[in-house]
Amino acid sequence: MLSISYVELHNAGMPVRLVFMPNVPGKTMTEKKEYCRNKLDWIRRLLTYEPRGSSNSYGVLITEPSNRGASFGAVFFDSSGWHDMCGHASIGFTCYAVRSGLVEPKEPEVEIVLDTPAGLVRLSVEVVGRAPRRVRMVNVPSYVLSSVSVSVDGYGQIKTYLAYGGNLYVVVDLDSLGLDWSSERIHEFYSLARKVWVAVTKEIPSTNAELYGVRLSKKISESPLKYYGILFFGSPSRMLLDRSPSGTGSSAHIAYLHHIGEVEAGDVVEFVSAINTSFSARILGVTESGGRRAIIPEISTVDRGCHITGYSVAIREPDDPLEDGVPPLLV
Repeated sequence: MLSISYVELHNAGMPVRLVFMPNVPGKTMTEKKEYCRNKLDWIRRLLTYEPRGSSNSYGVLITEPSNRGASFGAVFFDSSGWHDMCGHASIGFTCYAVRSGLVEPKEPEVEIVLDTPAGLVRLSVEVVGRAPRRVRMVNVPSYVLSSVSVSVDGYGQIKTYLAYGGNLYVVVDLDSLGLDWSSERIHEFYSLARKVWVAVTKEIPSTNAELYGVRLSKKISESPLKYYGILFFGSPSRMLLDRSPSGTGSSAHIAYLHHIGEVEAGDVVEFVSAINTSFSARILGVTESGGRRAIIPEISTVDRGCHITGYSVAIREPDDPLEDGVPPLLV
């Protein structure tokens, strides 16, 4: 019988399944991710495929870092595969690390550095009464790669932006399409996001990062500056809806807003998810990444945001005809 223990968390409504796996081989976190893809994919399938997982299951595997300046190494996974970075899972893990005593919960703040395939991510956890509260995450440099105009059936010509925030996203401005966000129209927006993803994939040249999702941008208010940031991610054939505002998605989103002149360094933006949970984002500064002008984004929970929801063991009996499970249905 095959089994694995894990911790259940959520951050702003999006689940995280936290797996500790020491001694994953690899000189870099990218090599560790490839090892996980080739040798440990049964963990991903067991924890994100049905019947043990669901369409919103997400996981992070914690191991040793490759960089001596980091506290932990992290590799991320969902039902579509293994990935370079995830903000909501990184923040969720650091909350757990403080709550569980994995790191000493020193007031007023604990600093944790994660080594990820996307680079070093620095997190600061506010500690009150030895318990985690607000978390601030300084993500990898984020930037707009290019703009892409695509023809989408039912919507005509749409101008989109490729924005990187640890993962690469297509940003679509709903205001430019005259569309209002509503959770009751989720199937319509799911279809729109998928059409955009497929269309953009056909148009873009090869990039150094794999396209990981579509971010729908919709301004809610000017003061305070607040946007819906609805994120569909995974792959066009297995597109998932993020229940949180997304850490990497918010990083890409604020990089896009900076690119079009909506925000400057120091400005604060609140991003609201499909279930009305929030992250706060601001630009700490401007830098260069790969020859491109980039921003340094800080993504924060609103108050606490992260909570432990359970301790579990996933089991696969040897005679289970579904073995590790089947990819979740998306309806």
